[in-house]
Amino acid sequence: MKVLITSDWHVDEGIYADICLDYIEYIISYCNDNDIKDIIIAGDIFEKSSKIKNEAFLPLFFKFMEMKNEGFNLYILLGNHDIYNVDNDSLVEAFSPFSKVFKEFEQLEIGGRKFDFLPYTKSEGEISDDGDVLITHLSIADFTFDNKYHVNEKMGIPSDRFEGYNIVFTGHFHRPQQKKNIVYMGSPYQMNFGEIGQKKGFVVFDTDSGDWKREIYDQAPTYLKIKAKDFNKIDVINAFVQVEIEEKLDNYVQLKHLLYENGALDVTPYFKENNNDITIEQDEDGINFNSGVKEMMTEYIMNNVSVDGIDNKKLVDLFEKVVESWKQLEGD
Repeated sequence: MKVLITSDWHVDEGIYADICLDYIEYIISYCNDNDIKDIIIAGDIFEKSSKIKNEAFLPLFFKFMEMKNEGFNLYILLGNHDIYNVDNDSLVEAFSPFSKVFKEFEQLEIGGRKFDFLPYTKSEGEISDDGDVLITHLSIADFTFDNKYHVNEKMGIPSDRFEGYNIVFTGHFHRPQQKKNIVYMGSPYQMNFGEIGQKKGFVVFDTDSGDWKREIYDQAPTYLKIKAKDFNKIDVINAFVQVEIEEKLDNYVQLKHLLYENGALDVTPYFKENNNDITIEQDEDGINFNSGVKEMMTEYIMNNVSVDGIDNKKLVDLFEKVVESWKQLEGD
C-alpha cells in the first residue's frame, strides 16, 4: 500500500489559493493513477493562522469534502502556521468532518504500519525512542532553511533524537532534503525568491517495503531574477519575476508591461546601486509569529535581508551572541 505525504502549502488569498488548488487537482490525479487513497498533510496548510480569508478557506473546505466523498483518507497535522494559541487551536479543525486532524501526539495504524503523528512543538518529550514511522513538523538540527542556512542544535532538535524511528517525514523547512532516516518533504511549489531553482513536489511512501520516493511537481509558477538587459532572453511564462536594475531606468514601466505580455505573473524591481542591493518591493516579512523570538528573527534575517557585503550567517551569529549577552545580564 502507498501513502502520499505532502506539507507546507501555505495557502493564502488571491493567486496563491489558485496555485494550491491546481496542486491538489494534480495529486488527486496522481493518486487515482497510482491507486493511492491515503494522503497525509504534514502541517502549514495556511500561511497565517490569524489571517485566513474566506477565499483561501472555503475552496479547501469544499475540495476536502469532495475528496472524502471520492474515498480518500485525509490525515492533517498541525504546523506552526496553523496554530493560533498555546492550546494548539486551529481553524484547520474545521476540516475534521472530512479528515483526521492531529492537534496533539497520536499513534495510528495505516497500511499495517504504526504511524506516530506529532504536531509542531519545541519539546522533545513525545519523540519515541523506539518507533516505526513519524509524521511531524519540526525544526531539526543538521538541516537547512530554504536558503541553505544550516540549523544548529541551538535552533533545532538534535537529529540523533530521532534514531529510534525507522523513518521520519517532517514539514517546516521548505527545501526538500534528506539525511539518514529523516526526510523533509519540502513545500510543493516555490514560494519566494529564496527558493529559485528548487525542485518541489511530494513524497510517496510504500508501507509494505518501507521504501519512499520523491515525486517532482513541475506545473506550478516559479520565481526568477533577471537583469533588465536580459528581459527578452529568458522565458518568464508563469513566473514571478524580479528585475535587477543596475542604473536608472527611465522605461521600467514599459519593461514591466513587456514582461507581463510575455507571460510573467508579477514583476517587481530590484535596484542595484553603489554596491548596495535594496529590495524595493518584496513579499510580506514572512516572520513566523508562532516561533520564539530567537527563531523568528533568524528566519527573518536569513529569508529577508539581502545586502551586498553582508553575510547573513555572520549576522545571525552576532544576533545570537547579543541574545546570550542579554540573558547573562538579565540573570545578573
